[in-house]
Amino acid sequence: HRSSRQKVPYPIVALVGYTNAGKSTLFNRLTGADVTAEDMLFATLDPTMRGTELPSGRQIILSDTVGFISDLPTTLIAAFRATLEEVLEADVIVHVRDIAHSDSEAQKIDVVNVLQDLGLGDDIEAQMLEARNKIDLLGEEARQVSLNTAARDDDVKLISAVTGQGCDDLLALIDARLAETREVVELTLPYADGATLAWLFEHGDVLERQDKEDGVHLRVGLEPADSARLKVRLA
Repeated sequence: HRSSRQKVPYPIVALVGYTNAGKSTLFNRLTGADVTAEDMLFATLDPTMRGTELPSGRQIILSDTVGFISDLPTTLIAAFRATLEEVLEADVIVHVRDIAHSDSEAQKIDVVNVLQDLGLGDDIEAQMLEARNKIDLLGEEARQVSLNTAARDDDVKLISAVTGQGCDDLLALIDARLAETREVVELTLPYADGATLAWLFEHGDVLERQDKEDGVHLRVGLEPADSARLKVRLA
């Protein structure tokens, strides 16, 4: 998977969460895949990755990861480290929560603790996006309370992976978060360098193009990794 990730330079978005939070169901909903989604511990034991398209047209790789449990032993974390390495390399982490569960808040704490143990830093909670799943299982009053709470946090979306409610909003949120990391590069290419021009159109978001006497003037939005690759190409 890591080898494939390096060959396909798309941003990677990792779904994390407590076991049975609905990660695999959401993964299937967003990618059209058919991944095992069962009410059991560790239904997803291998990282599953699929490409999908965001509202802007940007391609991403979505990664479904193993579900966490309370007091996950250090030795078990070590055993699943290969599975969870995609989280370490992810451009965006989406915490999928079962908000219909009575222990949803405690489960959130467990997930954050495991991610911190993996070395993602004490501020990982502030960096993640949050998909509060299973709103279809909430009563009207609880649903309204959840809507009011989520409305106060730009990094939170209420969704139902089963019905699809809110999933388009979640994709738009992922899109916006990735856009924040893009670098805008200005450059002039000689007309003879058609290969680099084609590469920019394939890997970047061409914001402006002007054909002038000295070459093609471009303003291009690039992911940080692609910006670094461009510097190597132009060196």
